[in-house]
Amino acid sequence: MEFTPDTSPPKRARAKPKATAAAPVETKSATAKKPRTPRKTLTTKAVATEPAADVQIVATTLDPTPEDVGAMIATAAYYLAAARNFSPGHELDDWLEAERAIHARLYG
Repeated sequence: MEFTPDTSPPKRARAKPKATAAAPVETKSATAKKPRTPRKTLTTKAVATEPAADVQIVATTLDPTPEDVGAMIATAAYYLAAARNFSPGHELDDWLEAERAIHARLYG
């Protein structure tokens, strides 16, 4: 069995950066820092002057559109089907049950 010596050049170590004494490095003093501005939070925002306008906005956003009601029914039907492990043949029953539950919750 023959052995051939490795003829590749040896790896060089990284050279350390040389310290230069040409110009001293200036550090920032503590007095040169600009003060940090406080973060805006919910408590620092301006409060609306008319609370009645806020109540009106909330009242209009709670009224669901027909598309929203349909999406709620579809989601409820999906969860009903998932509860019975998606066994086939009960799709209409799931939909009607979800429709009845959503209409009872929304409209009393």
